[in-house]
Amino acid sequence: MKKIISVLLCLVLLFSLAACSTETQNNNVDNGTTSSTEATAENISENTAENTTNDKKILVIYFSSTNTNDVDIVSSATSKVGSVSSTEYLANYIHEKVGGDIEKLTPVKDYPEGYNETADVAKAERDRDDRPEFKKLSVNPEDYDVIFIGYPMWWYTLPMIYYTFFDEYDFSGKTLIPFNTHEGSADGGTYDEIRQFEPNATVPEGFNVRGNNAGKADGDLDKWLEGLGY
Repeated sequence: MKKIISVLLCLVLLFSLAACSTETQNNNVDNGTTSSTEATAENISENTAENTTNDKKILVIYFSSTNTNDVDIVSSATSKVGSVSSTEYLANYIHEKVGGDIEKLTPVKDYPEGYNETADVAKAERDRDDRPEFKKLSVNPEDYDVIFIGYPMWWYTLPMIYYTFFDEYDFSGKTLIPFNTHEGSADGGTYDEIRQFEPNATVPEGFNVRGNNAGKADGDLDKWLEGLGY
């Protein structure tokens, strides 16, 4: 009889120990799951906050005069891509890729219709260090974090209307990204000019292409934009 009672007591003790072990294991699993879920939620929250912080307002602005959208004034022929100027083509392509807003810098006083006449006016503006007026923009460029700046090379430098533009706006703390068309002068040192205009802005290396090759530059544009993080 004593043996039977001893056996029964042993069995009861074994069942009790097994139950405690199972409860402890379950508690450990629950605690681990809860901690993992909380950590994941915290990570998602942090990532969301970081993405919000990193959101940038983007503007693509380009110059193409009212009556001479197809003119890139240098010492060679006019270049176009379809029905638009080569510079405008680049601007539209970049805008499609990076999003944000797009704006055209339009002179108050129209340039002449003819290529040679426009070239003469542009050269005179450069020689006199003029500041041609441009029409009121629909946005304030200073409200943006990243501004893509597009232009044709006019007499181996920036069109003088951009001198007016940089005189008018302060881009301290902003990122200015230049792109331009040309017929042999590449950027002509204009990226450094922009850095001089806006010494407190970040101006990475821009993109330039011959005007008559602009329509075939999509792949190169993609690589350039990817290098910039777009």
